[in-house]
Amino acid sequence: MSIAETMKRLLHREPEQSEKTLSWRELRGFSHPERYSKNYLKYQMLGGAVSPEEDAEKFSRGLVSHSNDMARFYSFCLIADQISKDKVAGDFAELGVWQGNTAELLASFARRFDRTLYLLDTFEGLPEVDLGRDEKHLAGAFTDTSVEAVRARVGDDRVEFIKGYFPETASQLPSDARFAVVHIDCDLYAPMLSSLEYFYPRMSPGGFILMHDYSSLCWDGAEKAVDEFFADKPEAIMPLPDLAGTAVMRKNRR
Repeated sequence: MSIAETMKRLLHREPEQSEKTLSWRELRGFSHPERYSKNYLKYQMLGGAVSPEEDAEKFSRGLVSHSNDMARFYSFCLIADQISKDKVAGDFAELGVWQGNTAELLASFARRFDRTLYLLDTFEGLPEVDLGRDEKHLAGAFTDTSVEAVRARVGDDRVEFIKGYFPETASQLPSDARFAVVHIDCDLYAPMLSSLEYFYPRMSPGGFILMHDYSSLCWDGAEKAVDEFFADKPEAIMPLPDLAGTAVMRKNRR
């Protein structure tokens, strides 16, 4: 079958039968963006780089919470497609890696787009020095990780591991680095604010910062830091409907 014939079939397929009306409680499953489902063949023909099944396995491996958070997974996929489409320059970075689920996904995108992914974490849990007065109960959280375990999972190709306390470890990033995608998942007020102060001015025009936990109501420090930082910026944030309420900002292109 020729490309033209394939495209004709995709664009003129018969409408699907109407489904039974369900309540929102019955509709707790997730939907798949059409570019990765019924229009996936067209997506591939247009040069799309996302492999939904393979990439979803990396994102969700070993974590039930990730398996049920496909809105977050597809947000990463759509952003990866957008920076490719718009030719946004720059590397990827993640601050707050834990066991490497999102790192493994981002590493795959970095390799496909010929970028470098920088992974920054203590790889020992939340630093006590960052625990504010209302965050002391989180001492000892996220210690079930190590740089060796994440490296074994993610691999070394196009990935740089930076272990230690941020922002002190920022000196290990290239002084002239520019970023297309930055994922911040550090939970607490102090590291969220310092990471925004560091990465925001280094974002390429059109680049994306994803800030996890913004609207979950579990991590008040993260929400407070984001609101404070963007109060005087030309860009605004947009909340996403994923499990922990990620917020996303796109750097102005002018």
